[in-house]
Amino acid sequence: MKKQRPVNLDLTTISMPPTAKASILHRVTGVAFFFALTFVIWAWSESLSSPEGFEFVKELMSGFIAKFIAWGTLTVLSYHIIGGIRHMIQDMGHWEELESGNNSAKIALALWVIVAILAGVWIWS
Repeated sequence: MKKQRPVNLDLTTISMPPTAKASILHRVTGVAFFFALTFVIWAWSESLSSPEGFEFVKELMSGFIAKFIAWGTLTVLSYHIIGGIRHMIQDMGHWEELESGNNSAKIALALWVIVAILAGVWIWS
């Protein structure tokens, strides 16, 4: 049986609710944090290898690209933690209704933006 259904492949026209955006962003930040940890682990390893390695990492971290990577790492970690706490609260049976779920997603996203700005101010100051 051939089904005639509309197919919309233009993702820019799809309007997702805040809960979907928050859930997708939680997954994306988890993957991004996994890859960002390669830089963090390398920096820790290099800085602990010798006094010269420590000075190298210290000098490297004063550059723009390293600060941007550090800011990105803190940003994805912060959202992943905020989203994880939100999901744990939902697992306990709260914020499961449509309105409270949307509101908690909006609050999580707003809180993340504030934390990202504060992290940027802290890193670049």
